Order: sequence, then C-alpha cells, then structure tokens
Amino acid sequence: MRPVLCFLCVVGVCATSDAQVFRKHSKWLTVGPNPTAIVAVDLDGDELPEIVTADRGRLVNPRESRPAHDQLSYLAAKENLEYEPQPQLRTGFGPYCLAVANLDELRAPDIVVGSFLASRQRDVTLFRNIGDRLFEPHHFTVDDERLAYTQRLDGDGSPVYTTPGITALAVRDINRDGYRDIIATGWSSDVIVYMQGAIEGYFERPELIEAKGGPRDIAVADFDGDGWDDFALAMYSSEQVALWKGDGEGGFEPVTRFSSRGRLPHRIRAADMNSDGEQDLVISHWAADDSIVIFYGESDFRFGSSREILLGSDREKVEAEIRDIAVGDLDGDGRPDIAAACYASNEVVVLMNRSKDTRLPQPFEEERHSYTNGKPRALCIADFNNDNKRDLGVALWEADRVALLLGK
Repeated sequence: MRPVLCFLCVVGVCATSDAQVFRKHSKWLTVGPNPTAIVAVDLDGDELPEIVTADRGRLVNPRESRPAHDQLSYLAAKENLEYEPQPQLRTGFGPYCLAVANLDELRAPDIVVGSFLASRQRDVTLFRNIGDRLFEPHHFTVDDERLAYTQRLDGDGSPVYTTPGITALAVRDINRDGYRDIIATGWSSDVIVYMQGAIEGYFERPELIEAKGGPRDIAVADFDGDGWDDFALAMYSSEQVALWKGDGEGGFEPVTRFSSRGRLPHRIRAADMNSDGEQDLVISHWAADDSIVIFYGESDFRFGSSREILLGSDREKVEAEIRDIAVGDLDGDGRPDIAAACYASNEVVVLMNRSKDTRLPQPFEEERHSYTNGKPRALCIADFNNDNKRDLGVALWEADRVALLLGK
C-alpha cells in the first residue's frame, strides 16, 4: 500500500461575500416522493436541459409487495424556466442513482438508473431515448445467489434491505471497445458491479469485484497518468478511500486505501481542484463531522496533502448532514467549486474556490441558501435558463420538489 501523508490542520472558509454567485428562483417544480438523485441534460435536442429525478420514496421491509417507490420523474424543459411533466418512468424499487450517456446509434442521450432494492430483477434499468419524449426500458439484474448481504440485519437476523443495494454508478467506455460500460457500487454486498457494453442487449452479464468496507460512491478518473480509467471509492463502513487501477481492458486491481478523515464517507468526486494537472478527490461525510475533505493528487495514486472544511461547529452533533456534493466551475473562473446539499440544516452550502495558483491551502468563500419547507438531498449542475452561467438544481426531500439556484 502506498502511504498517504495528510495535511492535518483544519481550515475554515472565508465569510460570505455580499455579492453572492447564486440567487433563488421563485418557482419550485413538483416531482415524485423523496427524490434521492437528480440530473439535468438536454434529452430532446432543443438546447434546454430536461430534469430527471430518482424518486426513492420510503424504504420499508423488502419482503413487502411495494418496499419503496419505483419511478423516475421526467420534466421536459420549455422556454423561460417552464417545465412540462411527462409520464413517469418505471424502474426497480428504490431508484437511488442516475447517469446520462448515449448508449446506442441514436444521437439522443439515454438514462441509466441503479435501484437500491433488488426486487423484480431490476437492479439497473436503461431507458433508451427513442425520441418524441419516449423511452424504451431495458432491465438488468445482478444474480442474488452470487451475493452475500453484509450490512444491516433486523431482530430475526434477516436483511433490512436486499442485495446488492446499488447506491452509485458511472457510465464510461472503460475498456475502449466503443461501447459504454457501467461500473456501480453494491453497498449491501461489499462489491463493485461491472457491466461491459455490448453490441446486442447493451450490456453483458454483470461481473462482481469484491470490495470490503461498504462501497457507497464511486469516482472514475485516470489517477496515475497512464491514459486508462481507474476508480476511487467512498468506503462507508470502513471510513476509507479505496483506489483501484484499471488496465484499459476492463480489469481492475486494488492499489491502496487510506482514512477518509471523517465518519461515514458518503460522496466522492474527482476534479483538479488546484489546477496542477493532477486529479484530486473531494469526499463528504454524512455523520456528525459535517466535513468535506479534499485530497490533493500527486500522480501514481499518491495523495500527499489534504484539506478539511467543516460545515458545522461541533463534531459530536449533526448540524449539516451532507447528503450530496456537486463539484464544477460554478462561477466561470476556471476553478472547480463545491456545492453541498445539507439535509439537517435545510441548506445548500456553496464553497467558491478563490485560489489563483497551485499553492495550498486553497482559500474558499462560502455562501448559504436555506429552504424552510424542504430538505436538500441531491444536486446537479446545468445552465437551466440558457444564459451561459452555471446553475444548481436542488432535489428537496419531503417537499417532493426541485428548486433552482440560478447563477448571477
């Protein structure tokens, strides 16, 4: 294992500036129950982003006939930030994560969703975009007989949820054969699910890669500069970051693990935060740490420095409860910024990257946007009003709405 030398000091952020980067849009958009993921992308070619949410609903006993909700909401974009609800798209139970990619010969992007409950043989669903706002569903399953449930059990020793508990996925042509592949986290079973793209049927039979420690989220990037995709995992149960090297042909091997510097790492993103040409990692923690940690890459899977940003004031008390992060250049200055969906504090916290060079520690400027009648659960970045500025889509739990933060 490669050692990781952490830059251990805890650094705050600059006070909120009077000139905030975002403003709230006054209108909220209705979606299905308890949206847990959101994407915004032009699905019909009109240069306006549609909005899709994974509406998880409540997770209940997996032996019940309806252990969770099983649909996506699809809002078609019109001019002037108006949206037209479309028929909901039927998935497996507990749709939990989304990706959009072009998987066929048609030009329109397709939708891929991973479901948390493995009932009805619908662990992964591809909605093939066939035009005119119509989608053709294709369902894929992971063979439960090859999996073991490793997480929560009830009083009778039965699984609280079912295998494999997919919580994140990425769609990439990992083996460079011209077909998009899926790589997903099977949190309940301590596995990575790898599905190679295929000329017929879109995906081959899932392959399982053992990954002990509760893989909760995944970031795919080239971490050693060899031109091939590798991946990093947020290991929820073992509170680690795990790195795996890809060989460019669909094979992966573990390289190293190190502490995530917090409890219950939940989201992980890859970006070059300090513009030094190396991929860095941004990890958020769900528990009372209320922290975001940036690990700065130094090539060949080394992360010699790290920076912790606290969104709360008491490490023993849940104040923010970060449920999602979005990383991207939000103000057009060429530097990746961070936005966090904070469920407990009913806020979206935006951390604007104010660095001018590669030096560490990086300065960040904070702004906060609160929601009194909804709990931010998921985020996406898009230009919703076609003004060439980055906006944020905010999926609000309990309110069952999407709010927009528009770039000024």
